Amino acid sequence: MTHTRKRFAIQGMHCVGCAMTIDDALESLPGVEKVATHYARQVVDVEYDATRVSEAEIVAAIARAGYRAHEAQT
Repeated sequence: MTHTRKRFAIQGMHCVGCAMTIDDALESLPGVEKVATHYARQVVDVEYDATRVSEAEIVAAIARAGYRAHEAQT
């Protein structure tokens, strides 16, 4: 198992409910182990098994939920 942690910048979040929507979308992906969406910072931290889910799949799940995402600059 390959544990990977990445932070993604989110565009389009307008409230805490948006953050919960993103959490739900990502938690439903196989291989995603931990999700923490931060509305005030407009980012989501994701811990996942890179052998089961890819960064592209994570970004696509966020897009399906109605938001745009890209890897955040740290």
